[in-house]
Amino acid sequence: MPLIFKALDRKFRIENDPGKTLLEHAKNVGLYIKSNCGGVGTCGRCYVNLQKGEFVIEDKETIVVKHKHRALSCLTKAKSYDAVIEIPAESLVEASGQMEDEFLIKHFEHDPQTIKLFLTVEKPALDKQFSDAERIRNAVYRQSDIQALSIPLPVLQNVPDVLPEKDHQITATYARILDQWRLIRIESGDTTATNYAVAIDIGTTTVAGLLIDLTTSEILSRASLYNQQIKVAEDVISRISYCKSQKDVTFLQNLIVQETMNPVIKQLCTDTHISPDEIHQIALSANTIMMHLALGLNPSSIGKVPFQPVTNHPDSLRAEELGIDINKNGVIDIIPSVSGYIGGDIVSDIYLSKLDQRKGFVVLIDIGTNGEIVTSEDGTLTACSTAAGPAFEGYGLYHGSRASDGAIEKVSFEGEQIHVETIGSTKASGICGTGIIDFIAEALRTGLISRSGRFDEGMLKTNHWLHTVQENDADMTACVIAREENSQLSGPVVVSQSDIVKIMQAKAAIYAGLQTLMNVQEKKWDDIDRLILTGGFARHINYQNAVQIGLLPDIPSDRIEIIGNGSLGGAFLTLVEKDALEKMHALTHQPRVIELNKYKNFQKNFIDAMFFNV
Repeated sequence: MPLIFKALDRKFRIENDPGKTLLEHAKNVGLYIKSNCGGVGTCGRCYVNLQKGEFVIEDKETIVVKHKHRALSCLTKAKSYDAVIEIPAESLVEASGQMEDEFLIKHFEHDPQTIKLFLTVEKPALDKQFSDAERIRNAVYRQSDIQALSIPLPVLQNVPDVLPEKDHQITATYARILDQWRLIRIESGDTTATNYAVAIDIGTTTVAGLLIDLTTSEILSRASLYNQQIKVAEDVISRISYCKSQKDVTFLQNLIVQETMNPVIKQLCTDTHISPDEIHQIALSANTIMMHLALGLNPSSIGKVPFQPVTNHPDSLRAEELGIDINKNGVIDIIPSVSGYIGGDIVSDIYLSKLDQRKGFVVLIDIGTNGEIVTSEDGTLTACSTAAGPAFEGYGLYHGSRASDGAIEKVSFEGEQIHVETIGSTKASGICGTGIIDFIAEALRTGLISRSGRFDEGMLKTNHWLHTVQENDADMTACVIAREENSQLSGPVVVSQSDIVKIMQAKAAIYAGLQTLMNVQEKKWDDIDRLILTGGFARHINYQNAVQIGLLPDIPSDRIEIIGNGSLGGAFLTLVEKDALEKMHALTHQPRVIELNKYKNFQKNFIDAMFFNV
C-alpha cells in the first residue's frame, strides 16, 4: 500500500521509499513544506501530523502511531507502507497570493515597441524579380517610418504558406530591439486588433505580471504568484549557494520559468480569453541574481568578491529560447542591471521616478527581500544594497503570510483588546508585512515589547495573550493576535519572539544601509528633500509605524512619495514607451555603487539599529 498524505482537502498517494524523509516524499507529490533550514531539523517549521503507521525519528527512535503524533517531516521516515500523514495548512509553503502590482506613472507617451501593420504585399511578377522577403520589407517601408527590417529564419519559413492565403494581404508584427526592427510574425488577413504584451516583475519572493493591450497601452489583467524558488531557498544568498553545478542552475531556472512565470501568463490569458500565441513581447525586470537564474546563468560569481555577474546587459531573446509560453518568436526584453546587487528592478525604479532628473537631495528606498537604496544629489546617483530577507513579505514568520485573503494587514491595540483587519474581511490565516509592522509599533507604544525586542510575559499573561510555539525544536513565547474562533488555522494566529527578532534584523539592515550611505555623503536626515518609497508593500505601509520600529527615518510627511511596484512599472514602460529600454541601458552607467561591507561604520550602524525606537 502507498503512503497517504492529507493536505489541501485532498489525498496524495506515493510509493514509500524507507530511505527518504517525509519532507522529500511530500515534495515528490508537489506538496512543499516550509523548511527554512534546508531540512536539517533546526528551524522547526516543517511539522506534520502522523496519523497512522510505523515511523523512524532521526534514524534512531521507532514509533507506532495509532493516534495523531506531531513530528518534523525532515527528520521522520515512514517504516511501514500504509502510513498516513496529515500536513497542516500552516506548514505548507504558500503558492499563491495577491502581490503588489500597482505603480504610479505621472506621464508617458504611448509608443509601443511591438507593432502590427496590415499590408497589401505586391504580387510576384516576371518583370520584377523581387523575393517574398523583399516585397514584405518594401510594403512595411511604404506604410511606416522604419528603414531597415530583419526577418529571422522562423518567420521566413512561414512565408510560403501565409503570403498567398488571402491574396497577399497580411498582418506583419514587428518589434524594436534597441535600435533595430525585427519581423516576428506574419498572419494572413487583418489581425491588427490582437496585439498583446506582458510585463513581469521577478521578485526574490514574489512574481507579478500584467497583460497589456499594445494598441492602447491598457492593462487588461493582473496575476501574481510566489516565486517557486522559495521551495529551495528563501533568499538570494541561499540560492547562490545552491548553485553548485549547471544542473542546479537549470533546476532553479525551471522553477522560475515553468512553475512561476508560465502559470502567471496562463492566468492572465485565462482571465481575458486571450491566446498566449497573441502575446508578442515580454519585458522582465528583476534583481541581478533572479535575472541570472531566469536565464539559466550561474550566479555564483556574484556571491564572492568582487561580486561580478556574468552579464549586466543581457541581449533580447526569442520566447522559444527561454521556454516562455507566448508566441515562440515573441521578443523577451530584459531590463539591465548596474551591478551584482543593484539590479534591473532598481534601474526600473530610477527610470519610473525620474530620480536622475530630480533637484536637491532625494533618497529612494526599495523595501523588499533585498533592501536597495539610491540617492540623487541634483541627478548624481549613489547606490547600495543590503540583505533584509523576506520577513517584510511575510515569509519566514511563524504565521507569516503573503498579502492574500485572510492575511492580517492592520493591527491596533485598545486596552486588553488587539484589533486586526484582514484582507477580504475574512477569518485570519496569517499576518503579512504591513500587519507585523503595525503589531510591533503598537506593542512598543504599550510596553508589550521592550526596546530590545523582548515580550513582557507578565503583560501577555494578564491580557490572556500568552501562547507557546515550538521553533528550532524549543518552546518559544508568542502573542495571540487572532484567537482560534477568529482563525482559519487549527489554532490561534500568533506572533512569536523569533518573528520579532527577524523583523529587527530586517529593519536594521535597511536602516543601517541608509545611515551608512548618508554618512558616506556627509548628509543628515534633515538634508532629505524627498524620500521615495518603492517595493512590494510600500503603498500600504503605515509610515509612522515604520518610523516607530526604526525602519525609516522620521521626516515630514509632505516629503514622502510612494510609487508602488517600480520594478513592474519599469517593465510596463519598456513595452509602451519609445526608447525606454535604451534609456535604462544608459542609466546603468550613472550610479556610484557603494559596497557597505567596506565601511566600518556599517556594522556599527547595524548593531545600533538592532533596537526599536520607543
